[in-house]
Amino acid sequence: MIIMMDIFLFIPLFIILGFIIGILASLCGLGGGFLVAPILVIVFNYLGIPNGIKFAIGTSLFVVFINSIVSFIRHMKHYENFNIEWKSIIALGITGLVFSKLSSFLVVNYINTYILKKLFGIFLIIIGVYLIKSKENRDHYKFYNGSIVHFIVCGVIAGSLAGLFGIGGGITIIPIMSLFKYPIKRVIKITISVVPLISIGGIITYLTANTQNYIYNVGYVSIPIALITVAPIIYSSKLGLHIHQKISPRYLRIILGIILGGVGLVMIY
Repeated sequence: MIIMMDIFLFIPLFIILGFIIGILASLCGLGGGFLVAPILVIVFNYLGIPNGIKFAIGTSLFVVFINSIVSFIRHMKHYENFNIEWKSIIALGITGLVFSKLSSFLVVNYINTYILKKLFGIFLIIIGVYLIKSKENRDHYKFYNGSIVHFIVCGVIAGSLAGLFGIGGGITIIPIMSLFKYPIKRVIKITISVVPLISIGGIITYLTANTQNYIYNVGYVSIPIALITVAPIIYSSKLGLHIHQKISPRYLRIILGIILGGVGLVMIY
């Protein structure tokens, strides 16, 4: 078993990481898995943990789940008109949960994800460029409003990628719904509501996996590392919400585009 002192060396890193993803959750509707998972892969490789990538994905999903719940509560408290779009959540969330459970099962038992990460990186770069260059087109909002097919498509893709890569699905839902011409702030509201449901499907698989106790883990989830990472989220999510209230949709799209493009480059290289 890795002694606790080895984990203590990385506590400052986990705290900074938690602070950043807390801001991103309230600001952009992103659970932060696209940052947590790659960093945990590096840490677990340094510690010499067997199957480090699976531990990174499982722990990342656990962090994303808690982060997204905190963000959802923040938005519910601060927006009186934060109405939950039940049709969107049922179609997107349930579909995402099922495919998250399925893809996480495949990762735990069969799949090597390195090639898939490179493909996902290319996808993120393309969508990031699209978000930066595109503009809000209000003429399309009524035409695309409420199509259940769009939410099901998002659920399949977001759920599959959540289980494969340890992300909550928000980083996939946002660009896809933007391609369907949904307003960016509405997309973020839907994402904040649905990410906890999507991520829990994968969490169950990683928690129940049969593993040895390397880093005080339950299955492929390191409980102490996850708790240390989510601790700053309570405070940083409030800051992210404040920025969200002030920023215009255009600048929000640019921020999301830069984030997606940067993460895509990291995944490729």
